[in-house]
Amino acid sequence: MINAAFRLPELSLKYLYNRIIEAQAIGQPLTLDEVQQEIKWREDSHSIDTNSAYRSAMVTVREDSGVPAVDSELVPPHVVSLQPGTVATFPLKFNHTEAYIGEGQGSRTVLVGDAAHTVHPLAGQGLNMGLADVECLARCIERALEQGGDV
Repeated sequence: MINAAFRLPELSLKYLYNRIIEAQAIGQPLTLDEVQQEIKWREDSHSIDTNSAYRSAMVTVREDSGVPAVDSELVPPHVVSLQPGTVATFPLKFNHTEAYIGEGQGSRTVLVGDAAHTVHPLAGQGLNMGLADVECLARCIERALEQGGDV
C-alpha cells in the first residue's frame, strides 16, 4: 500500500482504503495476496505500463535490474521492507494541543501548524495542515477587522 499510495490516483486509493477497512470491520481482513491483486487490477484499469516506475503491484526489486524506467525520477523508490524497531514502524498518529488560542484578558497568541498539532512525518500532511491553519487564521482576522473587532 505504501508504494501504491505514491502511484495510484486518489479515487483508487480511497476505494482500496475503504475495502480494507470494510473487510476488517466484518472480521475478514484481506490477505496480502488479495491486496496485491486489487492493486494490480487498479493499475491495469488505469493503463499503467508494466515497465513504468508507476507500477507497484507484484514488484520484485533486484539489484541487477539494469537501467531504471524512464519515469523513475517522478516517484520515490519502491519500499521493499520495513526494518523492525525503526521509526518507519511507528504507528501514524495525530497529536494536538488542548488550547489553540491564548487564554485570559488581552491574550494575543494563536498556535498554528506543528505548534498546534503534529502528524507523523510518514503521513505527509504536516505542511498541508499548517498552511490550512494559516489560511483559516487569515480569514478569522479579516472578518474580525471587517466587523471592527480588536485584533
